[in-house]
Amino acid sequence: MTINAKITSKGQVTIPREIRERLGVQDGDRIRFEIENGAVVLYPQRDTPSFADMVGIHPLPAHQSAADAVSDLRHDPNERAALDAAPTHPNITVLVTP
Repeated sequence: MTINAKITSKGQVTIPREIRERLGVQDGDRIRFEIENGAVVLYPQRDTPSFADMVGIHPLPAHQSAADAVSDLRHDPNERAALDAAPTHPNITVLVTP
C-alpha cells in the first residue's frame, strides 16, 4: 500500500485514515516514530496504567502469595517445572519467605 501525504510549513503531516485504522489510533492518541533500516515506522503509543490503577486487577486467592502469583504469570507450567529443577545461578540470591 502506498499513500502520499503533504508536509506543512510546520513539519506536520496528516496520517491518512487507512493508516490510522490499521494502527488502531484515533484523535488524541499518541504514536511513536522509529527509524528501522532506513525506513520510518509508526507504532501506536499505548499509555501504561499507573500502579494504583492496576492494584486489584488480579486478586490473589487466600492461599497464594504475591511472589507465587507473579511467578505463575511469567511462566507456563512446563517452563516453570524446568526452571524449578534447574540449579540456581551462582550470582543469584534466592530469597525464601517463611
